[in-house]
Amino acid sequence: MKYLGDLIENLTYLEILNFENVEIENISYDSRLCRKGYLFVALRGQKLDAHSFIPEVIQSGCKVIICEEYPNDTSFGIFIKVKSSRQALAELSHAWTDFPTKSMKIIGVTGTNGKTTITFLLSQIIEAAGFKTGIIGTTGIYFAGGKIEASHTTPESLELCNIFQEMRAAKTDYVIMEVSSHALEQKRVFGIDFDAAIFTNLTHDHLDYHSTMENYANAKKILFDMLKSDGIAIVWGDDAYSDYMLKNTKASRVTKIGRGRASGLTISDELISLTGVSYSINDKSTNFRVKSNLIGKFNIDNTALAFACCRELGISEQVILEALRSVHGAEGRMTYRELVTGAIGVVDYAHTPDALEKALSACREILQHSENKNSRLICVFGCGGDRDKSKRPIMGNISAQLADLTVVTDDNPRTENAELIRKEIMAGIASERAGAVVEIGGRAKAIEHAVGISQKGDIILVAGKGHEKYQIIGKEKHHFDDFEELAKASDN
Repeated sequence: MKYLGDLIENLTYLEILNFENVEIENISYDSRLCRKGYLFVALRGQKLDAHSFIPEVIQSGCKVIICEEYPNDTSFGIFIKVKSSRQALAELSHAWTDFPTKSMKIIGVTGTNGKTTITFLLSQIIEAAGFKTGIIGTTGIYFAGGKIEASHTTPESLELCNIFQEMRAAKTDYVIMEVSSHALEQKRVFGIDFDAAIFTNLTHDHLDYHSTMENYANAKKILFDMLKSDGIAIVWGDDAYSDYMLKNTKASRVTKIGRGRASGLTISDELISLTGVSYSINDKSTNFRVKSNLIGKFNIDNTALAFACCRELGISEQVILEALRSVHGAEGRMTYRELVTGAIGVVDYAHTPDALEKALSACREILQHSENKNSRLICVFGCGGDRDKSKRPIMGNISAQLADLTVVTDDNPRTENAELIRKEIMAGIASERAGAVVEIGGRAKAIEHAVGISQKGDIILVAGKGHEKYQIIGKEKHHFDDFEELAKASDN
């Protein structure tokens, strides 16, 4: 428990009505969980405004309300008016948990693609250097040898602070977290004491929420604006938005890495095969040869960013290079297995145009090293419902152009009509490539079809869901695992 007077010392507020220095038992932004002794924060969402639930919250016995707008009757409680309820929730959450991020090193990774893989790479390298790490991201929350499932890439600030508190208790040294654009704009990460930030790239995604690429970029930039003067900023120098991310950052330790000459660290002499990648990183005086068992050109990008960050953290190049030789990627990121037909099945989370293009290009590069020159690239993918519709025809065109055969199917249709989603994907396919595309409703049937037509040496890329063990149809989650379906189809 804490006293309200102590908590509000850390709160940016406009006005307080009926103040009493009462004891607070807990904090909640879910009106259904509130009861006597709780402090309720009324958040405004895209679909619901929790301000409308304030009367019910008061009836539950909760008498301390944080809000942006007073209800009609303010006589039955303590009301604290704030400009931003989301910022208030973050401020209170850090105070409630005694500011756990100040006791650990926090690394934030943002960008459209690569976030999950880079968090796993950083964790393995840092642990190889002798430190304890935690990961927060799309595939879950990992620390102290355990895993907690996560519903969002970046949880709400209250959940985040509770997680940080547990990590601190487990004596975690470094926390590496994916930082989504939604989380940045919605102030879920407000108040986190970030020591380092990594920017991967910015490509077409989430425009259903951000509306424009400019808004999307502005959201990502918030992470770099949050860095301290002794902070570390690492950006992928070849991305058009890299300089914008660094604009006005307070961080004094800045590294740009990429293939372009404008970068401080440059990549050259790249080799790519089914067994992994190798390449050189060059600075002004030294050349480092990097080898990794991860596949695909984009994993050169990912491992290079991890190298640059860990080097700035003070980890020796020898430790970094040795760790990169044996790292494993995140679940559902270019995970592959051999099939009975002699083909290779690859499962990847690629669900944006850029990610799909990179995954297909990586597979195409691997086929170039195949002994069988007749090997084909088969792509199975769909697009999620109730999400950015504008990317659907773009992704259809990318797959039709880069894959020899494309199977358009369902992803997570959610409350949209699955057939209409597929038709929007098909609309982007040029007429001259229409013969290389088939539409199959039902993801399991689509995977079974792809395996059934595959031959020795082919690669089947099943894209879009990666680590997910479910499919959302309507509002219901059903068990579904792309990797399991590949295995079933292969065994039939």
